[in-house]
Amino acid sequence: MASRHYSQSYTFQEIPPFVQYTSPVSSAPKTSGSPLPLNLIARIVSYLDDVGDIARVTRTSRLLYYMTLPQLYQKVSLHSYPEIRFVNGRPEGFGSGSPFMMALNGLSTKSHASVVRHFRLWGEWREVGVEDFAKGRIPDNSMLLNMMLRVACCQRKPHDSHHQIPLKRVPRPAVCIPAMPKLRTFKVIDFDPLCYPDDISFLIAGSKNLSDLRLHFSPRMRRNAEPTLNMGTFFSRCIKSGYMPKLKHFAMQNWFGPNTQSFNEVIDYQICKSMTFLDTFGGAQGGSANVYVDDTWRELPADLKLFFHTIRFNEFAPQHVALLQRSPGLEYCYIVNDRTGKPTMSTTQSPTSDYITPDRSPSTTSPDTAERNNEISSLGRDYLRALTTHHGSTLKHLLLSNQWPLSEIDLTNLIRSCPNLTQLGMVLGFPNHEILRLLMPFLPKLYALRILKDESSTASGEEPFVPEEKMVAVMGRDLYVAQNFTVKWVGVGALIFRCGGAFEHVYADGSTEMRRKVELVDPKLVKEVEIWRLDTLDIMAEDNTGG
Repeated sequence: MASRHYSQSYTFQEIPPFVQYTSPVSSAPKTSGSPLPLNLIARIVSYLDDVGDIARVTRTSRLLYYMTLPQLYQKVSLHSYPEIRFVNGRPEGFGSGSPFMMALNGLSTKSHASVVRHFRLWGEWREVGVEDFAKGRIPDNSMLLNMMLRVACCQRKPHDSHHQIPLKRVPRPAVCIPAMPKLRTFKVIDFDPLCYPDDISFLIAGSKNLSDLRLHFSPRMRRNAEPTLNMGTFFSRCIKSGYMPKLKHFAMQNWFGPNTQSFNEVIDYQICKSMTFLDTFGGAQGGSANVYVDDTWRELPADLKLFFHTIRFNEFAPQHVALLQRSPGLEYCYIVNDRTGKPTMSTTQSPTSDYITPDRSPSTTSPDTAERNNEISSLGRDYLRALTTHHGSTLKHLLLSNQWPLSEIDLTNLIRSCPNLTQLGMVLGFPNHEILRLLMPFLPKLYALRILKDESSTASGEEPFVPEEKMVAVMGRDLYVAQNFTVKWVGVGALIFRCGGAFEHVYADGSTEMRRKVELVDPKLVKEVEIWRLDTLDIMAEDNTGG
């Protein structure tokens, strides 16, 4: 009877529901239908984007468990909180450790880490035993965290990103970060050489698969003129060994240090196709406290030639213009107009005239301000000439400075020299927009047009209000007359318009007019369009960029 009892099989209906829905092994009775092909199942699973749905699918059957597990662990974000959080009156992780440590332990001890591609570690870590630093020793809890993190990283296959965001400045000894042979992307955020003098030269020299390097420094360095770093701090190991990192994208922000090692020694310009420099070399508008250190970067080799496809910057210099004239093949150029602490135009404000008409009324301007504006305007013409003459046939995205109002001649030369533009952002320096409508047919591939507010104008007073209905009507009529049906997004100041198909508008008197459908939309809809998304002081904005 005992053997008969143990060999008894249960029907599907007799299995308790909580076992049916939680068992990772399929308990459903076999059906007579033919199974779906694996490629079709993989295609269906690829459309799952909710983490909860993916987790539930992994528990339905053994097949779906193995097919969806890589998708479930593709992006892992672990958040450490400074205080204990409570759920239903009990602390999180009651009976074990904190969710942060248990998740990190799971990545370190199980095979799930091998399928992780995006790994983010953020929040605050409570330093226990900070007094050990004064005795020349790292606290044990910090060492344990570093050991577990290293084990988790070493078990992973080639991955895309690694984030570590410290929220507190605690003086500590320097840490030599070892190489990660499988590392592809490394981003240093808010590097503080006075409180976090970590040595990443070993990591850069030993991570042979590294293709994306972004160095973001504390804004205090430039603000207080602290030249505490040089390029040898990060690339000395590469220079000594004669190794040049195979970087495809390189970005720096808030850098302040002398030019002791040239970029020629650390960057292979034949391989590096994308560069970002934000608040790095001072440029024509650099502060007087930084001028002596910034001047060490102004001497460029006469034969220096770059081969990048994408460049993003927010500082202007004649040396940069000369470099653009010698470097062919530029496709994506973004001049960042965002300024820290500068008030922005609200979405309820309306631009002037039909689109934007500069107010050229007389105003009082100091001689220093006028001279600085003339210098910036002259540099703008040099940049525009270099871009149209040497890169016009290859440019696809172009975002110009809001301090460079274009004249009718400038706009004509720009549009005729750059026929392959798909995204364009600029300031109009003239009130008559008839020429813009006439030149639109010369941009058959244009997808997004952004008309910036003129920041170079020193005129005072409020801008005249233009009703939304008038702007929509004028824009829809002009786009149809220009026979340009590729434009989908138009930005006027802070306002965003979406353009649709053609329709026949009927006036009250019975007359008709053909227009394109234009509607005012939420600015969030263009957050993935590059001339808006990359107009920010954030070196992480290039993620998922098409350029």
